[in-house]
Amino acid sequence: MQISSLLLVNSALATLRQHSETDRLAYIKAVLCLANETTTKSGIPGVTNRFEDHLAVHHNQTPNIHWVGHFLLWHRYFVATYEKALRDECGWTGGQPYWDWSLDAEPANPNSTRIFDSRIFDSYSGFGGNGDKVVPTADQNPINITGGTGGGCVQNGPFVPSAFMLNFPTTDCLRRDFDPPIMNSFADPKLVTHVLAQKDYTSFAKAVENVPSMDQPNIHGSGHFGVGGALGTIGNAANSPGDPLFYLHHANLDRIFWQWQQMDLTTRLDQVGGPVVPLDYSGTNVTLDFTINIGNLAGNATLKDVLDTTGGTLCYTY
Repeated sequence: MQISSLLLVNSALATLRQHSETDRLAYIKAVLCLANETTTKSGIPGVTNRFEDHLAVHHNQTPNIHWVGHFLLWHRYFVATYEKALRDECGWTGGQPYWDWSLDAEPANPNSTRIFDSRIFDSYSGFGGNGDKVVPTADQNPINITGGTGGGCVQNGPFVPSAFMLNFPTTDCLRRDFDPPIMNSFADPKLVTHVLAQKDYTSFAKAVENVPSMDQPNIHGSGHFGVGGALGTIGNAANSPGDPLFYLHHANLDRIFWQWQQMDLTTRLDQVGGPVVPLDYSGTNVTLDFTINIGNLAGNATLKDVLDTTGGTLCYTY
């Protein structure tokens, strides 16, 4: 498949808040359509539908797509491919919505649940709410995440077990484990400001992910652990795309990346850096011709190809 096959024509990405109820319902309908389309493309054993195609590719490439120099650009390409599937196969006519969690976070009130009352979690026109309360075992919570309020199958909304199940890598429901202290601290607008203040690509990418520790908040962890906690699907590093919210969360990270690029566009359309091997900042760095792949979902691309969201391989803006 040629890279140009991923061309997204006239795609303008907007926050979910800007979409009408009709549009929100149409987007969710498209996601459920993808989850019911059984003609798969990834070729990965165990996959049963097109939604799982994307989940499986992410699963199989973890951990080599996190804490690396290509983290941002791999996920940019991945989310764009998912958007293309929604548009080409399931009738979605908009761009990929994003979820700006910083608008509702209350870092000064870490136990606030205001963010979970926002429209994105609406049981009718949103993505549904929390799972029922389950206490994780020590084995299920190796990094000792505290503050979780759920952990079981989602209890309302369009992705309850009767309407939506995951069959890869094993059969399970969509689980959420809302964690207010993590959500409010990791989605702090001051962290976004800190990320945007970075002077080069390597520093920017490192600030987005920070380090693999719950003691150091980072915006990448906000949507993952704020919604996923210890037991939620989106909190699982490999299987996080099993929660449809994954794509709105990563679209927002991409929007922040895009915003940072606009501050010095000439330089930042031609600049990458960071390790090839996770966390190995003293080892080999990625370069502009470093190739990323998302399996059979689309053709390979270099980092240079996907630095520009309107450069031909991709065609969208915010």
